[in-house]
Amino acid sequence: MAAIQVPTDPRLFRLAEGDETRPRLLGSHAPESGLSFWPRRLRCPVTRSAVTDIDLSPEGVLYAWTFLYVPRMGSISFGDTGGYGVGQIDLPEGVRIQAPLLGTTDDWQIGSPMGLTTFPVGRDDDGNDLVTFRFEAVR
Repeated sequence: MAAIQVPTDPRLFRLAEGDETRPRLLGSHAPESGLSFWPRRLRCPVTRSAVTDIDLSPEGVLYAWTFLYVPRMGSISFGDTGGYGVGQIDLPEGVRIQAPLLGTTDDWQIGSPMGLTTFPVGRDDDGNDLVTFRFEAVR
């Protein structure tokens, strides 16, 4: 029996449901200002008006990226590169997300389409895979 995936923080993102192929970040939209936010807010920080909870788009465009060369720690593996990429992804709702990137430096170019995905970071007490999110280049 395969392990069940469980989000590390279900307040920040949810796994793909139904016909969806990608997880979703959980954001807020303020109708009065027309602005969207991540993570979720209780009120619009611009107008202090009420917000509604929304699922943000699972795909965006790479605005900027860098590669962090760091030693491996604990049981988390970042691959054979000795580090990992971090990027800023602009979503269609006007939200810019900073998150880890899947792949190598050859996979990312400013302006590239990126998609949200998950990766395991450990196991919970019930043996389920704990996952968090990152973005990958969309081919």
